[in-house]
Amino acid sequence: MDAREYMAQKLKNKDLISALYKVDRRDFLPDKLKDYAYKLEFVDSPLKVTDSGITTTALSLGLTMLDLLELKRGDKVLEIGTGTGYYTALIAEIVGDSNVVSIEIDDEIFEFAKNRLLNRYKNMKLIKGDGSIGYKPEQPYDKAIAWAAFPTIPCMVYDQLKEGGILVVPIEDHRGKQGLYKIVKTSQGASITRLFEVIFMRARGLCGFLDQDSRPQSFIL
Repeated sequence: MDAREYMAQKLKNKDLISALYKVDRRDFLPDKLKDYAYKLEFVDSPLKVTDSGITTTALSLGLTMLDLLELKRGDKVLEIGTGTGYYTALIAEIVGDSNVVSIEIDDEIFEFAKNRLLNRYKNMKLIKGDGSIGYKPEQPYDKAIAWAAFPTIPCMVYDQLKEGGILVVPIEDHRGKQGLYKIVKTSQGASITRLFEVIFMRARGLCGFLDQDSRPQSFIL
């Protein structure tokens, strides 16, 4: 049994299972890591994809997060942190590439993902920028997902959701512990569920951890 077969048994969303077999994770990894893409012993392990230390989310956790989004065809999705583009591709297979808006703040990994995504999914919107503030020009969104931990609920992202929209996001508390949260936007306010502990890189940008990036930045809202 490889990692795909293992995870297919655990996922609820049949469209996600179908996408899992359609998109080859090896196409979104550096050559030195391709052999690890579906090894079962690495299903729970993040893989370091750049010399600067950027990792791709462990397959088990990444797929679980996408499962929690309850993705379906036609959903408009905001992704904060394109990463290598693998999870972006899975989202596009389910909802349609014209419904995907993905933002990446890191120059190196943005180019890596862009070179692998845009020749397959010509209608998705890839943006080099600060995903912590969302992306207002394409709002509202049905679903949003973040691949980095925030210091609190990313309210600008939450505000860009439709009523009934779902946000899946890691949040770090005052003790430095990170939890994975599923937040549903309702007519009565936010329904917030903490699911389990996780470990993610801290989000950069205006609504992230500003100390994660010492380079001068200016923000126009």
